[in-house]
Amino acid sequence: MIPIKDAVTNAIAFAKSVLDPERTKDMQLEEVERSESGSRDVWNITLSMLKPESPLQSLSRGTASLLGPPQGPREYKIFAVDASSGEVLSMKIRELAGAE
Repeated sequence: MIPIKDAVTNAIAFAKSVLDPERTKDMQLEEVERSESGSRDVWNITLSMLKPESPLQSLSRGTASLLGPPQGPREYKIFAVDASSGEVLSMKIRELAGAE
């Protein structure tokens, strides 16, 4: 079984390889869980990133960004990573209960 840190590293590398760079520049680890997917043991890695903004939203946040790191609504994705090989098997949208 691969260590949790390796599973997280693989999930982040996969996200950066398939998603737009703007979407992954403020990525954060949110959750790690071991479970089964079919007959495989997997690590479910939840990563969050800022939701893409419209140009108007970007302008309104321009001044705020001078005061600290980017903040705003986040989107969450779950990456299933094979616990034996480290291969990323899937990427799914994670919906949060009660989130807008």
